[in-house]
Amino acid sequence: MEAKKVLVKEGDVAIITCPFCRKTKKQSVAPFKEKRKRELRIKCSCEKIFSICLECRKHQRKYVKLLGKSINLSQHRKSRDIILINISLGGIGFNPMKMYEIRKDDRLQVSFSLDDSNNTPIETTATVRAVSKNYVGCEFNTTESFKPTLGFYLLG
Repeated sequence: MEAKKVLVKEGDVAIITCPFCRKTKKQSVAPFKEKRKRELRIKCSCEKIFSICLECRKHQRKYVKLLGKSINLSQHRKSRDIILINISLGGIGFNPMKMYEIRKDDRLQVSFSLDDSNNTPIETTATVRAVSKNYVGCEFNTTESFKPTLGFYLLG
C-alpha cells in the first residue's frame, strides 16, 4: 500500500486516519519533523500497520499542467514560456520551456490562466525559493487580489 500524504498543521500536529478501520487520531509529529523524517509506519489500535508521508507545508499543493509566462525582474527582463506543474496558496512550481539563468531569490513576474470554467487569469510577482535542474519553486509575494479565487480553485 502506498504511503498516504498527511498534512502537518500548525503546532506540528497531524490528523492520521487508519485506511482500514477509519479511526482518526490527532498526533504530535514534532519529534519526526526535527529529525526530518517524512515517511512513518503507523500501527493502529485495530492492529493494522500502514505508512504515511508527512507534508510539512503551510499550504497544500495541487498538481497541474498550465501554460504561463515569467519575466525575471532581477536579471534579463525577457518573457519566458513556462509550464506550471504545481500551485498552492503560497506559490507555484514550474518547468521553463527553455533553460535560462535563474537563481534563488530572483524576483519574477508570472502570468497564467487557471483551468477553471472562467480560465481565470492570474498575474503576480513571486520570489524564487528553489532551483533544481529544470524545476523552479516560487513563493508568491502577495495573493490578496486572487486569494479567494485560487482558494476555491484548489478545493476543486
